[in-house]
Amino acid sequence: MTITRMDPILYNAAAKGNISYFKDHSFERPLEALLTPLQIFITSLENQIESTENNFVGEILNMCPSLLCQVNVKDETSLHVAARYGHANIVKVLIDCARDHPHNQDPGSGVEVVRDMLGMVTKEKDTALHETVRYNHFEVVNLLIHEDPDFSYSVNDAGETPLYIAVERNYKNLVLEILNTCNSPAYDGLLGRTALHAAVFWDNKGPAFIAL
Repeated sequence: MTITRMDPILYNAAAKGNISYFKDHSFERPLEALLTPLQIFITSLENQIESTENNFVGEILNMCPSLLCQVNVKDETSLHVAARYGHANIVKVLIDCARDHPHNQDPGSGVEVVRDMLGMVTKEKDTALHETVRYNHFEVVNLLIHEDPDFSYSVNDAGETPLYIAVERNYKNLVLEILNTCNSPAYDGLLGRTALHAAVFWDNKGPAFIAL
């Protein structure tokens, strides 16, 4: 579906988390055809409070469930955006909405929807975990990897796995969390290097790097 720009009034309503405006407004085009209001809201969260965050996200997804996996011009979902900015509350709501949406016919289908969402990649082949590891958001990393410890995160276009990014940037707490939680974490890095090569660069003998 072609995505069109949102008019300024709707844009401001999305940025402020004003769900009543979306409920009361008559749209000429479906919500998913607009520049996604969910991503606009997520990138404008600095002035929001937690109750507003959860309410707007849940309500807008109830109105238009397809926004959950709607992508922008960079192929980023709302999960990518929330993960990048470290909005753990929003990440949890997005995951819960994917798992518990009434369109899921059986308990297993919700798990598959979440798994598919975790695996969605941007044009640079980044998953939401790549994004949040890059910006050192521990709480979001914890949420994502505990949601599916068996998920195997492949390399992005730069040849990096989430574990490699954490090691290369010396994010020791993230390294330990990934190693302790993920059942088969991928070690690959750019230019044929691995997470172990990156650990040697830091000459680090802490528990996170010894575990490699």
